[in-house]
Parts: sequence; structure tokens; C-alpha cells
Amino acid sequence: MAEPSQCEFDMRAPALLRPLAAILLLLLWVLPATARPLTDVEGRRLDRALSTYFGDWERGDAAKIVAKMPPRLMGVFAGATGVEARNLSAMLVEQVRAQLKAVRASDPEADRDGLMVEEATLADGTTVLWGLIPVRFVSKGGGEAQLNEQPLLVIREGGTWYFLRIDGPEWRGLAAIAYPFLAGVAMPEPRVMPLR
Repeated sequence: MAEPSQCEFDMRAPALLRPLAAILLLLLWVLPATARPLTDVEGRRLDRALSTYFGDWERGDAAKIVAKMPPRLMGVFAGATGVEARNLSAMLVEQVRAQLKAVRASDPEADRDGLMVEEATLADGTTVLWGLIPVRFVSKGGGEAQLNEQPLLVIREGGTWYFLRIDGPEWRGLAAIAYPFLAGVAMPEPRVMPLR
């Protein structure tokens, strides 16, 4: 039997690779291209930022809580409410302060095990790193205690970690406007359960 010429081999090779290429394309479609675990340094910095953020919640420091909201989201929120950006922060601080007087948050826990983050590039060329962390905390108010479970959006932009509790469709929608890559992301629904 004659050996195939180089030309014949080259003609057959693409046909042999088609099934492999189809599998690779399917994997690229199913798995997020940039999903990865945090590096050790990123993990330590996120842990410190989360610890500070949770401490702010437990102390009821409304100004620090609002300061840790993603700046792009603040811009979208200003546009959606018609409040000037310079007045928005003060307005949100007062709202958060009033909420924290009525309902106290305690015992926050973030489940960072298995956290996968993704990089996304925004229209202005800024690259952000983001992920969703399941968070649990106890809220007490009006003589009742409740266990709250909700996703926490973590976004690193410009070297700083920012946080947004996704506790309903309004915040999910505003987050997707500020960060369009979130528009198609499935996020767990928040849950509130009474504690006895």
C-alpha cells in the first residue's frame, strides 16, 4: 500500500480534528472564559476588605458602608433617581443610617470557598475583577430576628474592592446597567427566614 503523500495527509487532518474542535468550542461556550480562583494575594486583600465591610455593618457605620458601594453603580443610581451625584452619597448615608436604626445586622458570614472570579473589560477600557459570594447574617428589629441569605457582588476596580448586597431585582438591575456583563448572570434569590 502506498504511503499517503504530504498533501493527502494535510487534507485528511482537518477532518479528524473537527470533532475535537467541536468539543473545544462547546467547552468555551459553557465555561466562562475568564473564570478562575483568586490568587493568594487577591484572596488576602478581599478577606481584609470583607472583614472591614462586615465590621462597618455590625457597628452601623452608614458612611463607610456607602463608601464601599461601586462608584459606577453610584453614577447609575444618581441618573435613575435624578439626584445629583454630589448629593447622592449623603442621601444614601441617611437612608442606610435609618435602616440600621430600625434593623440591626450581626453575625455576618461570607462563604468564599470555591469562589470563582472573572475579569471583564468595560466600554471605557477599564478592567474589573468580579464574583458573587453567598452571604448570611442575622437581622434584628421590631422584636424579631431573621436569618438573611443573599449574594454579595464583589468588584475590584482600580485596585479597590467594592461590595453590593443583591437583595432584590432593583439592585440587580442597577448593577447590570453599571456593569453590563452582569445582565445575563443568574444570581441566587435572597432568602429571609425567621429565627426562634
